[in-house]
Amino acid sequence: MAEETESSTMIKDPRVIARRYQLDLSKRAVEENIIVHLGTGSGKTHIAVLLMYELRHTIKKPSKDVCVFLAPTLPLIEQQASYIRNTTNFKVRCCSGNSKRWTHDSWKKEMDDTEVFVMTPQILIDKLRHCFIKMELVALLIFDECHHAQLDKRHPYAQIMKEFYETESRKRPRIFGMTASPIIGKGGSNKSNYAKCVNSLETLLDAKVCSVDGYIELESVIASPDVKVYYYEPSGINTQCFHSGHFKRLEEIKLSCTSMGRQKISDLTGLKRKMRLLSKTHANLVFCLEHLGLYGAVLACGALLTGETFDTIGTDLENSADNSLVILYLERVTSAFSSDPLIGEMARCRNFCPSDASMEPFFSNKLFVVIQILKEFSGGPNAKCIIFVKRIIVASTLARILSSMKSLDFWKCEFLVGVRSKTVTRRGTNDTVDKFCRGEVNLLVATAVAEEGLDIRTCSFVVRFDPPETVASYIQSRGRARMQRSEYVLLVEKGNQRQEKLLENLMSGEKVMNEEVKCRSTDEVFDNLEETTYRVETGACISTGCSVSLLHHYCAKLPRDEFFIPVPKFFFREDSAGIICCIYLPPNCPIHQVEGPPSASKQDAKRAACLKACIELHSVGALTDYLLPATKGKKEVPKEGLWESDSEEGEYQIVGNSFYEIAVPEVLSVPQKYAGDHVTFIFYLINFNPIPPDREYKGFGLFVTKSLTNEVESMKVELCLTHRRIVEAGLVHSGSVIFDDKMICSAQKYQEMFHKVIFDRSKFFAQYVPLGDIDIEQSLCPYYLLLPVIQGTGGEIFIDWTSVECCLSSPVFHSTVPDKNFDSMSSVETLTLVDGPVEKKNVIGSLVYTPHSKRLFFVDDILHETNAYNQMRGCPSLTYEAHYIKRFKIHLAHPTQPLLKAKELFPTRNLLHNHVRDGKAEVRVLEEQVVELPPELCCLKIKGFSKDVGRALSLLPSFMHRLENFLLAAQLKDIFASSFPEGSGVSAFNVLQALTTEKSLQGFSLERLEILGDAFLKYAVGRHFFLSYSAVDEGQLSTKRSNIVNNSYLCRLAIQKNLQVYIHNEPFDPSHFFTLGPYSEATFPNEEAQTDDVRVIGKRMYCFLTEKAIADVVEALVGAFLIDSGFRAACAFLRWIGMPINNDASSVHRLYKESFKNLSPSYNIDVSSLEEILGYTFRYKGILAQAFIHPSFNKHLGSCYQRLEFLGDSVLDYLIISYFYSTYPDLKPGQLSDLKSLTVNNVSFAHVAISLSLHEYLIHDSPPLTEAIKKFQLSSDLVGHEKDPINDPGCPKVLGDLVESCIAAVLLDSGFDLNCVWEIVLKILNPILSLNPMQVNPLRELRELCQCRHLGLTFSPPVAVQGKFLVEVTVTTTERTLTCSAIDLNSKVARTLASKKALTKLKALGFRGKSKSLEEMVRDTRKKSPGLIGFDETPILGCSMEEMVEPSDPSSLPDVAHKLIFASGASKCKNGEKEEEITPSTKLTPVQKPPTARLFEACAVNYWKPPTFSCYAEGNTRFRCKVSIKVDVGNGTVIECFGEFKPRKQLAKDSASEAALWCLSNMDLIS
Repeated sequence: MAEETESSTMIKDPRVIARRYQLDLSKRAVEENIIVHLGTGSGKTHIAVLLMYELRHTIKKPSKDVCVFLAPTLPLIEQQASYIRNTTNFKVRCCSGNSKRWTHDSWKKEMDDTEVFVMTPQILIDKLRHCFIKMELVALLIFDECHHAQLDKRHPYAQIMKEFYETESRKRPRIFGMTASPIIGKGGSNKSNYAKCVNSLETLLDAKVCSVDGYIELESVIASPDVKVYYYEPSGINTQCFHSGHFKRLEEIKLSCTSMGRQKISDLTGLKRKMRLLSKTHANLVFCLEHLGLYGAVLACGALLTGETFDTIGTDLENSADNSLVILYLERVTSAFSSDPLIGEMARCRNFCPSDASMEPFFSNKLFVVIQILKEFSGGPNAKCIIFVKRIIVASTLARILSSMKSLDFWKCEFLVGVRSKTVTRRGTNDTVDKFCRGEVNLLVATAVAEEGLDIRTCSFVVRFDPPETVASYIQSRGRARMQRSEYVLLVEKGNQRQEKLLENLMSGEKVMNEEVKCRSTDEVFDNLEETTYRVETGACISTGCSVSLLHHYCAKLPRDEFFIPVPKFFFREDSAGIICCIYLPPNCPIHQVEGPPSASKQDAKRAACLKACIELHSVGALTDYLLPATKGKKEVPKEGLWESDSEEGEYQIVGNSFYEIAVPEVLSVPQKYAGDHVTFIFYLINFNPIPPDREYKGFGLFVTKSLTNEVESMKVELCLTHRRIVEAGLVHSGSVIFDDKMICSAQKYQEMFHKVIFDRSKFFAQYVPLGDIDIEQSLCPYYLLLPVIQGTGGEIFIDWTSVECCLSSPVFHSTVPDKNFDSMSSVETLTLVDGPVEKKNVIGSLVYTPHSKRLFFVDDILHETNAYNQMRGCPSLTYEAHYIKRFKIHLAHPTQPLLKAKELFPTRNLLHNHVRDGKAEVRVLEEQVVELPPELCCLKIKGFSKDVGRALSLLPSFMHRLENFLLAAQLKDIFASSFPEGSGVSAFNVLQALTTEKSLQGFSLERLEILGDAFLKYAVGRHFFLSYSAVDEGQLSTKRSNIVNNSYLCRLAIQKNLQVYIHNEPFDPSHFFTLGPYSEATFPNEEAQTDDVRVIGKRMYCFLTEKAIADVVEALVGAFLIDSGFRAACAFLRWIGMPINNDASSVHRLYKESFKNLSPSYNIDVSSLEEILGYTFRYKGILAQAFIHPSFNKHLGSCYQRLEFLGDSVLDYLIISYFYSTYPDLKPGQLSDLKSLTVNNVSFAHVAISLSLHEYLIHDSPPLTEAIKKFQLSSDLVGHEKDPINDPGCPKVLGDLVESCIAAVLLDSGFDLNCVWEIVLKILNPILSLNPMQVNPLRELRELCQCRHLGLTFSPPVAVQGKFLVEVTVTTTERTLTCSAIDLNSKVARTLASKKALTKLKALGFRGKSKSLEEMVRDTRKKSPGLIGFDETPILGCSMEEMVEPSDPSSLPDVAHKLIFASGASKCKNGEKEEEITPSTKLTPVQKPPTARLFEACAVNYWKPPTFSCYAEGNTRFRCKVSIKVDVGNGTVIECFGEFKPRKQLAKDSASEAALWCLSNMDLIS
């Protein structure tokens, strides 16, 4: 859809330039539906524009209604849209192209933004049928060239009106039709037919035909060209003899090619296509030879052979697989032409052009007349001419001939045909028309595409090279001569009575038509062509008119590869009630055979069968409720809407990447009442154990109002210090303590005090620091008390209230300090500080402030023997006094005072994250760093605040942060346990790990769990869709799975369960360590301005989370359940969160029952050998057979391996991740992902398939696939040094698919017993699981090499080249630039191959990576025995033979008999290079009796009804039979089997009987 904008803001009124008759007709159109019948050039389009303008109130936005302007051709669409845009201010959209690509959402937006749509009728009917638009939203519907709408035709105009226009509806569109000829079709001047045409047109469009007479304006604008007839002589005797020899030679070549094509009849349908194409090509050359002459035939043959106009016969030289016979034919024709001496010289001379004197036999007489007419025409320097022809090949060849004529150098010639393929594009067609309008081209050789509507006002000369066959064609082509005194020339062969009669009928027919428009001679109409319509609840519908195209469209959306193109195949047979069409659908379609109802003709039978197929596809879910194939790649996210978070500041919309509130553990919530009451606190001792024991830490206690769980109590936290020193911290339950109001107040002030010391040190620069201003009841922070504790003589632990009160009594916390009598104290007992004399006992173990440096220090001791006159430690040449003078310009007033031994206040940092990466570094004792301070430079701040207290306080933020997170994890675990029984099995620590991202820097993260959970999620969801959607193909299954496991969907599910509040994503910053509160106020910025991870809104804290972070948490929680509780718990969690998970036994049993369809005698597969290779004996052999059936094999009615491949891909992902996860417990998540990428890929699996010889059992019907596998096998057999990494052949995807489908077959047959599958995977995938040799992804290795060596790396976008993708990679070094390219059917594979080439060249130049390679990391890491993680499900039991045949609920069956359909019979099966005839391997009865007799005997013995036979005839020499047997096993099962094509009916019956006997035997119904 091309979006157009208004060309001007000026108000445009089309009435200004309107003629009177146009205004009159537009006013009438406002009142009723009309069809305007006016000649070409009379301005019918402007009448339509006037009508739009009069009805503008109905379509102007914000109205929901629109105007739809329909035109039959693309040039007309663009022309009419441009005219509407130039004459009105409407918002116009020009719609063309593939309408099936649009979505309902995008179309709704177009409807909201557009007022006038200009489109082809096919696009509109597609939109109506699939409910993109409803007819009641169309206020005005305009039909250009509306004569195409007839009751007895299937033109889209007719289908729109028949299917969607309701004459009784109160809200129906106004109809306006335009035509220069209201009749259509061949015929003479039969008044009855013309009247029927006009009556039918009026009936169908619910409108009246209107015309005008007597308007002088009309007569002045409509050109009436002079009609001239030129007669040309028939070919002379010599010419006839000359041409007859070539006609005969062409016929002989055609017969010879036909005979060669019939020698290979393996693909009958393909042969028919080739024959049709050959006949069409031959007919084109014969036509050129007859109507253009020998020179035209030679040019046409050369153009076809070189591909210049190959698409004009309906195919493409490069891409078509059906053109081999045509190319052979053209090559032989060219050879035959060249062998003629007269023609040879002409063919060899590229610029050959015969002179006028020697035109015969090179030019036909007809062409000679055309040349003479062009020479003699004198239309002036601005003359323009159009020559109309019937055939595209004639248009291109004639244009080439006329362009090469020197005598016609006045004419600049090009040809104009419809858009067909690559060589004739829409852009090229538009450019040709534009050149003709501008005068750059003045001679146009055109097909009927130029007849309708093209507005070329300067054309003054029209020549009909081929006569028009209808009155409409005659009128419209004549109407192209728009200028005054123009000419219209008809060419007629002398003596050709048929052409003369046709010309007479055309000229008289126009008069009759005009009379019938004015006064009808009859009220009869054509019989209405009835269509069968199928509608669904959404309003979407399909009919027999569109069923064929829809079925082809559905098949085109099925998964395909270079060796298989899914298309339906049609077979016809005659029945007493009519012709019946049987459709064979591709193997990857959910239904495989459909038989339509009897019909009168083949086309009707085909349409009816296709409609039935579409209905069945919708009933099984293969078509959506809009009757369209499911769109691949489209994300379908639930539409529950947005989630909002309320706050005191207002409402904030939370969708995707945004800020989310951080939860507070319920255990740490503020007690409801504490003021004036006694409150009981649970006491937990925080135990610090330093390693090595080189420091002392003051004991602290944690006091909370609610008890902690056992898991929380047993929590151990490693706090990482410098030089790999650690402190192990834990909790010890120490009873309970009752606090009164005063104690709570002191405790809170103490806690507030050390918060300010640690996090807001600048507060202590002032003389007064207030405490106790926090409103606890309004705080939303975690509430707990942290107080120092001491151990009594009996080992009891008490709160150190003495230390608390000592600290709180410090002068800094009191605005007025009581005067002390220092006179009574001796100078020995005091020290002079900045704020005066202070007792020495109050200085030791206190916190002081140095104003000159603005630092805080712990005073550890008084150095009585050291004063300012002593030499500085570490600097013998300088005293302390001199140091302060030199450094700070401070002269000490009391240099004799002893110095203070001080330790600077500890910095706070994240101790949960180990900043030291070197695992080999040793733990060592670190000597504490102290300084000496003159007392007079210090200001006492907090008494009794010693360094052991400070050390402990520096640990508490990190410890409490971990504790809060652990409490949240335990809280979430409790929610799980209360929601589903399996939720109690997961550990709180694994929940915590799953909630913690790498970004939070807490020493562990969710990443390993996320990798495991992601793989399981892919398997669980894949299994669910595999079992739940049996009608959905592999591609749609992958799309559905992607829509469920994508980040956006998982994020929404998590938010619905409020999981986002528990996630720890922000890097831990001790400055955000708040207890008691409140948080500092902050505004909520715009999303563009958000740079930090944490925001405070009101009194709540919010953390920034991405969709991916939330989705990763969901996957990690799945991994946590797998580790702790197994599959059942993981599935229960997924169901709780809202994920569809199905492992229903009935769905599995249904697949078991359907597996018999895959057993057919049409192929031979050695089941025993395959079972031996896999190490597993199958219960249901049909499942194993399905795993080896390629979709190119369509000689059975079972399924192909594609759905099994999807299931195998899902389960292998989990099994291999489980292998590496358990084997390498110390590898990082990224390294695990790398190992999975090395293992789970098509190339690795392909080598496994080759090593196991699985490819030898592949059932397919594609010789190119055999060749591709053979090349890859030869390459894989080469020794390492013999391989060419640059020219390595591509790996056929089918080989990797085989491994995945085999694993899935074992999984399904075993009832989803992963233990069984695990053992098989360990066995057959051992070569790649052992990682020997390890082959890293070239693309990743190249990126890492370029990154570490600072090399430039760029990849070009994929470029399509002959159906493949070309990718170039460029690496820029300091000395040179390397460019490597690769081409492949898959753009990703092409990029990988190009990277491989570039990597090889870089390594040859000596470039190597700096870091340790993945191979070295795997070699050096700890390795354990592999294990299957979490599997605890009970395998699904199989079903008995009775269950396989008889449904468990017979009442659920429909009235008609349940059918198990098998396609069988002998066929040729290609295995490698060997081709052999395959027949059923089981001999059912002695061979002395024919199969038909044996089948009748079997039915009689079992008291079944005799079998019935139906025969399909293909010509007179090929027959195929279907046999039906009603088996009495309780449910009326009908078995239908098909035999092979045979030359006689009896042999065809025997073939079908043989297949039926084989089927009955394998079902154990006969012995």
